[in-house]
Amino acid sequence: MHIYQLFITHHFCYNKTYTINIPKIKMSATQLLAAIIFSILPISAYATTSMDRIAEQQTIPCVDELSRLAADTLKENPHRMLAQQEESGAHHLFNAFTVVQYRDRSSHVVFNAVENKQGGCDMSVTESYILQTSCSDARHEAFSKWDFQGKMDDQTFVLENDDNQQAFLTEQFSKLCLVTTRQTFLQ
Repeated sequence: MHIYQLFITHHFCYNKTYTINIPKIKMSATQLLAAIIFSILPISAYATTSMDRIAEQQTIPCVDELSRLAADTLKENPHRMLAQQEESGAHHLFNAFTVVQYRDRSSHVVFNAVENKQGGCDMSVTESYILQTSCSDARHEAFSKWDFQGKMDDQTFVLENDDNQQAFLTEQFSKLCLVTTRQTFLQ
């Protein structure tokens, strides 16, 4: 057993730093490792996104729901977000265009939200990206569990998963696939 004084610092997007101070305690190396892991996990669950920064600067509708949706969609991937709202307030349409950097590609994500007449939040998230494969290969590899819904034209077919999320796959030059996913949340 050793005596440790532990300071854990964890960095997120935008150089936001969190520090946890665990006082001097007697513990084994295994207990120390467990303390580190369990100290970091709760912080990771509350990673902020650009949506949170925008909400600090202006009044946006459905702020809590949008914040959770952005965190679920963007995770901890680097991103930049540009918000557009004609008038500030809960009853006006909010739109945010986002560019997300994944390890293998970039993506465009659009968030929309408005508070409805009943006081609930109507939101949608749409993401578009290019896959370096044909759409038929993408259909079998990435979207094999999605149900075929139909075709919009000769090059675009529509899929849907169990979460009512739609995917639109459009063939590009026979070697690339333009993928757009869309999910709507109505309350």
